[in-house]
Amino acid sequence: MKDRKGMLLVLHSPLYQRDGRLFLDDQAGNGLEQWADHFGSIVIAAPLLPDRLASQQRVTFWRDISTLKQPERFEFVPLPWAYSLPQFLQTYPSTCKLLATLIQRCDYLQFAIGGLIGDWAGIAALEARKQRRNYAIHADRVEHQVVKQLAHAGSLKKQMIGRVRSSLMARFEKYVIQSSTLGLWHGQDCYEAYQSLCSNSYIVHDVHTKPEDAITPKALAEKVRSAETNSVLRICYAGRINPMKAPLDWVRAIGAARDAGVNVQATWFGEGELIDEMKSLIAELKLEQCIKLYGLERDRQKLLQQIRESHLMLFTHITPESPRCLIEALISGTPIVGYDSSYVQELTQSHGGGVFVPIHDWHKLGEQIVALDRDREKLAQLIQQAGINGSRFNDKAVFAERSELIKKHLGYPEAEAEVGEQLVMVS
Repeated sequence: MKDRKGMLLVLHSPLYQRDGRLFLDDQAGNGLEQWADHFGSIVIAAPLLPDRLASQQRVTFWRDISTLKQPERFEFVPLPWAYSLPQFLQTYPSTCKLLATLIQRCDYLQFAIGGLIGDWAGIAALEARKQRRNYAIHADRVEHQVVKQLAHAGSLKKQMIGRVRSSLMARFEKYVIQSSTLGLWHGQDCYEAYQSLCSNSYIVHDVHTKPEDAITPKALAEKVRSAETNSVLRICYAGRINPMKAPLDWVRAIGAARDAGVNVQATWFGEGELIDEMKSLIAELKLEQCIKLYGLERDRQKLLQQIRESHLMLFTHITPESPRCLIEALISGTPIVGYDSSYVQELTQSHGGGVFVPIHDWHKLGEQIVALDRDREKLAQLIQQAGINGSRFNDKAVFAERSELIKKHLGYPEAEAEVGEQLVMVS
């Protein structure tokens, strides 16, 4: 089909409509601009968030699609919000037909899978397979493992439901990935889980910071000097206050460090469903003078500055995900200290900038805080390593790399034929 153009992206990150205008997540908007710089035009298909849920959504920074750079390059196609089985079954036939049409229109296909019921990216992969089209699969966490691990903390009924859902999701993921041409896995955990299912698998990093956001050599040198002399140990974290982040472990680790004599000032940037439990534990451990729950910081530059001013980013992630905040910490010259995973090992294996302990071992995490507070030379070394490590991460570099991979592996026969014809005509 010679009138195909650009790339089709089917995402699970939702769209939102208000007063006749369409909005999307701010960071997703930055990513779309990067894709369009490489592919010209982009068709974006994503579920439309219902008003009743949008009113409860405080952690997303919404951006009007009209503010995108050269907005004429983008076409947005809202898809049904169908995360219950009845909704999914009701909207499945019409949505499949719509996705099939979009697939026919575009040169390159990329699907960001992330579930089972209501996962239109996965359904798009099935439609692409029917049309014998090459497509790329993108994932930023191992969804079936996340579901299983989060269910483990619930009642027996929730554990059983979680195991069934996880098993079905794993089978679905395997099927659509095995039929894909290219796997783009955000972080080592995703790569290890999925790379064997796709012959062309690559680790990628989903970064939205600009090259100029990296800490400058001068600022890094000043931060290293400050770490050696400042009596206060400044700790930060930026993310949702939900079970995947284990915020109560975070509080307990800081409490253990305080009890050992560390003069610690810690700030958590974000909101979430566990905030009341977190506040209760802070009060119970009498940590009100040590821990500040800042809430959301909507100004991204201010948030980066707060991370830059911290001596370390403490994290307690317990599921196989690949949080961008850890990359943003390295970009800011802030070492990452927390629970071990393949993701954080891959981030730091070549350049350093991190210290890790076994998952759930908040006692040992507290001990690491104490050790770094007492060994300021080691802390300064980690800060230096983090700054050097973080300099390689920026949106220009990572999207250029991913775009080249897509163009390399997802070439389409019609385009190759046209190039061949042009070469014959030139010769």
